[in-house]
Amino acid sequence: MTNTHERSRLLPDGIAAEDSEDDNVVFWEDSSDPENPQNWPRGTAWRQIAIVSLLSFLIPLGATMFAPAVHQVMLEFSSTNEALSALIVSIYVLGWALGPLVLAPLSEVHGRMVIYTWSNWLYVLATVACALAPNLPALVVFRFLAGAVGSTPMAIGGGTISDLMGIQQRGLALSVYMFGSILGPTVGLVLGGSVADVLGWRWICWVSAGVYSLVAAAQLVFSSETYPSVILARKTKRLQEKTGNLALRSKLDDGLSSRQVLARAIIRPAKMTVLSPINAVLSLVSAYLNGLGFLLLTSAPVLFRVEYGFSPRQVGLAFIGYGVGTVAGLLSFTATSDRYIRRRAALGLLKAEDRLLPVVATGPLLAFGFLLFGWGAYFHAHWLVPVVATGVIGASTVLFFSAVIGYLIDCFTIYAASAIAANTVLRSVGGTLLPLAGRDLFDTLGWGGGSSVLALGAILLTPALVYLYVKGESIRHKHPVHL
Repeated sequence: MTNTHERSRLLPDGIAAEDSEDDNVVFWEDSSDPENPQNWPRGTAWRQIAIVSLLSFLIPLGATMFAPAVHQVMLEFSSTNEALSALIVSIYVLGWALGPLVLAPLSEVHGRMVIYTWSNWLYVLATVACALAPNLPALVVFRFLAGAVGSTPMAIGGGTISDLMGIQQRGLALSVYMFGSILGPTVGLVLGGSVADVLGWRWICWVSAGVYSLVAAAQLVFSSETYPSVILARKTKRLQEKTGNLALRSKLDDGLSSRQVLARAIIRPAKMTVLSPINAVLSLVSAYLNGLGFLLLTSAPVLFRVEYGFSPRQVGLAFIGYGVGTVAGLLSFTATSDRYIRRRAALGLLKAEDRLLPVVATGPLLAFGFLLFGWGAYFHAHWLVPVVATGVIGASTVLFFSAVIGYLIDCFTIYAASAIAANTVLRSVGGTLLPLAGRDLFDTLGWGGGSSVLALGAILLTPALVYLYVKGESIRHKHPVHL
């Protein structure tokens, strides 16, 4: 039996400590309880984080592998509809907006593993269906379904990290996790261009399904449940069967029926967005920035093909600059985040908003990147100029999303998956809609003028991000969200 102080220290945010001395309450035995995922051997924890990170790498990769091959798809299906060509890429991202609304709440009711398992194999089936699509509407539908069921590692991957890592150790884990999701689009463009050139666009789907099925099988074999509520529920049932004491209950069991728990979990992401001004603002900014990212990934192939005469393979290789930028941004976040958090904690000044420091630089970096990208093409500068610009854009986006995901995990702890899902929904809507408008924007204003408009939007967001970093703690206390 642990003492009250020790139990209180172990409780998730929002769980009172008064019941801790009740002999019928089941919780972690002490701070070193081996059943607590945060006490698992580091090798076990990092194996699970590595697998989730691989899944988070492959899903965005599947989004962009199509971009260099869209021209082939349109030719095969005899279509010249420009909006539809952009939709082939962006409809996949729209699935990311809807999938987390169901998948994240389900993971907080039934646990992480069952959601990962089912969604992984449904994604493989949907991707195979894309490879066999007989017409353009069918391809669009199957791409949407693949995006929806494939959103799982992005919707609940942050929750898995929250389960496994304490607040002062999450920075590195977040960097590894974000590395996959940020670098995936770049690798997808490089691979997609090469596969389409050699084998045709349908083989993009076959390759994606094959590789993903291998990682899904690895997760099935080498991963286990990490969600504390589910682990404690299983522990409670085991003790009830062993002792015959049916009065035993998990500390995290609020006494609701499964239907009530699921209903509460499903509305939780919406509550987080509507009732938390910080989450609402970060979600809206995430939507714009993710829209910019996918606008870049769908417009840059056109720019390199039209302005520089690149082939699909060369278009893919041009995005190596974007990949280098994302790695640079990720290394910067990794090198500074946990170190800064530990230093603030040592001084007794730690607050959740400390994780948001990198977002302050996002606006100026994005603006510079898009201005370089658009005006470099407008003045027909060397092709290396827009390539470098994509690197700057990649660095700024990885800094922003790594910081925001880390902040949401630190703020919402056991409900981190719902918080990230709320952010993912709006982020994915932006990633779907902005690329659809991007083609008209550049057609009307040109590469330079269109990029200037996008850069202006990034600059206008900067004061709001600075304000959240400085005043976020007082805003959270003024507007608490009861989950």
